[in-house]
Amino acid sequence: MIVLGLDAAGAGCGVAVRRDGHVLAARTEAMAQGHAVRLMPLVLEVLAEAGVAPGDIDLFGVTTGPGSFTGLRVGLAAVGGLALGAGRKIVGIPSFDAVLADLGAVGAGTILVALDGRRAEPFARLFDAAGAPLGEPLCLPAADLVALIPSGPLTIAGDGVHLLLPALAGRADVRHAGQSAIDPATVARLAEERADEAREGPPPPIYVRPPDAVPLAERAPKP
Repeated sequence: MIVLGLDAAGAGCGVAVRRDGHVLAARTEAMAQGHAVRLMPLVLEVLAEAGVAPGDIDLFGVTTGPGSFTGLRVGLAAVGGLALGAGRKIVGIPSFDAVLADLGAVGAGTILVALDGRRAEPFARLFDAAGAPLGEPLCLPAADLVALIPSGPLTIAGDGVHLLLPALAGRADVRHAGQSAIDPATVARLAEERADEAREGPPPPIYVRPPDAVPLAERAPKP
């Protein structure tokens, strides 16, 4: 099976192609903006490096957030177009799951995955040591979020952990694990593992807060 994994929900674009469990090509480029311009050329470059045509892809995986509103929508739209053209289905991978999948075994305590939402408050979710969620995704100031963490060992991961470090300064049982950026090859692997969840058309995005931009039609009229 050939699987394309894509992430554009964070601060960059990532694309990877896997075939029969092996990564053929993968690339991640950090960027604060410009996802809409760079993403599709990056997809074509990675496909060319892998020696795979868009029509050869059997399954698509894409991160569904939370994350950058614009990047998230760009990623979902890109995968939607590619899957439609290839006549294939898509598996949505929550960004928290993609981070968790690269942590490996966590002996005990709590896991906190924090994603940079380009504000002072990160997107975050708590998990137990086995990876089971402890509540819903949150978007809170760091001090309020840290106050919700159970006592005991804490493993933190994700590209938003830097937003939490000042509030965690007094804890001695904190371990920083995993890589900061989501690995698109992990997105592809999770999509293959969850192929029974594949659907036609883009999966629904995960929002934890409303978008910063407000359509003109929804803005209150000036007095």
